[in-house]
Amino acid sequence: MRIPVIIVGVLSLCGLATVVVRGVSADADGCGSAGIKLTVAADPAIAPALTEIGNRWSATNPLVGEDCVRVEVVAKPSYQLANSLGTWAGGNIDVADKPAPTPQDSELPVVWVPDSTYWLGRVRGVDRDLFEADAPSVAASPVVLAVPETVARQLGDKVKGGIDAPLLKQMLFAKPSALKLGVVEPRRDTAGMVGAMMLSDAVVAQEKDLPNLVGVYRAIGGPVPDVEALWKAYAAGLTAAPVSEQSVIAYNAKAKAPMAAVTLAEAPTLDFPFAVRSRQPRPLATAAAMFSQAVRGGEYKSVFAENGLRSPDGQVSTGFPTGHGITSAGVFVQPLADMNKVRGAMTVWVAAKTPSRVIALVDATSSMGRTMTGGGNTAVRMQVLRSAAENGLRLFTDDSELGLWAFAGKGHVPLVPLGELTRSQRSKLLTAVRQAAPQPTDVSPLYQSVIAGYRELLKGYDPARSNTLVVFTDGRDGSGMALRTVQKELEKLADVTKPIRVVLLGLGPDVKLADLQAVADTTGGVAFQVTDPAQMETIFLRALLA
Repeated sequence: MRIPVIIVGVLSLCGLATVVVRGVSADADGCGSAGIKLTVAADPAIAPALTEIGNRWSATNPLVGEDCVRVEVVAKPSYQLANSLGTWAGGNIDVADKPAPTPQDSELPVVWVPDSTYWLGRVRGVDRDLFEADAPSVAASPVVLAVPETVARQLGDKVKGGIDAPLLKQMLFAKPSALKLGVVEPRRDTAGMVGAMMLSDAVVAQEKDLPNLVGVYRAIGGPVPDVEALWKAYAAGLTAAPVSEQSVIAYNAKAKAPMAAVTLAEAPTLDFPFAVRSRQPRPLATAAAMFSQAVRGGEYKSVFAENGLRSPDGQVSTGFPTGHGITSAGVFVQPLADMNKVRGAMTVWVAAKTPSRVIALVDATSSMGRTMTGGGNTAVRMQVLRSAAENGLRLFTDDSELGLWAFAGKGHVPLVPLGELTRSQRSKLLTAVRQAAPQPTDVSPLYQSVIAGYRELLKGYDPARSNTLVVFTDGRDGSGMALRTVQKELEKLADVTKPIRVVLLGLGPDVKLADLQAVADTTGGVAFQVTDPAQMETIFLRALLA
């Protein structure tokens, strides 16, 4: 069958018209709905720069096959997306906030540019394969100490070469202190975590210094939830805080009273990694790789510079703002990637800042009147316990709840009921501890007392507090209850929505540590043996932090 030439011509014109219309639509849209949309979630510190770069790059009509690519950048605080990613991966990332609702896969970006490798490390702690292994840096910003100009002039040449850990310690413990330090909550802010780690380096030379670090963390104002709140805290007397250089630049651009940036020697640097989610469709993965190459290619260095950001190598480009302690000199870039060190500082920080709910269960059998080791050590076990309890009280925040029980003979006796650590409650606890004395019995109802204490903590369980049963004992259970029996009972009582840890500290040589550890393991707790009185305070803190 032959189609009339006129019909062919009309169809051809219609087809041409369709092509022209589609082409105009794509040009007007920059790419069109038929193209590939590359979603990028970026920390607010870098989002404006990436938005401009994304628009300029998309305008060059980059193609994956025959499909054009358009970049869509969404500003999202790093901790917020980390929170969402944690729940999506089936875990939890502590950002000092409620767990985020589980997002749909389609709600997650293809590319994530947090302000630091710190966040990739925390997310990989939940799902190590969530992002591709290679996440190159696209920009950098050192962490500095932001101080008012008047304070900077007072510090003078002392800080000319930067502040390292020893100088920070000297300044903090000077009489009067040269600085009133504040931080953004380290669990949600990279610069805040850098500050917490520097304080740890300054204070902790050996393990016995850990209680001092708790005191230093407690003395820090706040912490505040974000950088905007931090700037407001200066009006209330704050004189120094670790923030990024980019934050200081952004603040000074609109502030009447600018801040000075003081160098922190050897401090980690914000490195803005370009992280691509694993297992993406090939076109999206290709588009992400193309955009990554464009961002890092050098063509857009001035865009980063104008937004207060350095190149990944720490150098600056045309348009970078200087002044108030910020110079164009290059900086050494070292990402915050040591997650073991991060976890160490974070564990102490959380313990220092988070309220606890604790019942201390104390062995009062006659053996507590013996010496610790029996081998020349004259320290009486009950006296070691008293000293540990008195010193341990200062490890808990005022909004914690503590109670004290003793056990010997037929069972336990509540000496001080659970109550908030008001001045009155602290006084009651100290009095009870100082009056504690061994009873004339060697029968130790350890296991049944542990079960009773666990039940008591379950009754008024408080999700806002760390709920813990701390047990001090110098021997084994003497009531006849089998180890497996107490384990089974604790397993029955356990509620995943109400986690309670049992922490046991065995004093002296008569302790069977394996049994104590078996009880602790049932609840996710920990057990320690103390044979030297000098170890007691440090081990007590380690037990609480474990």
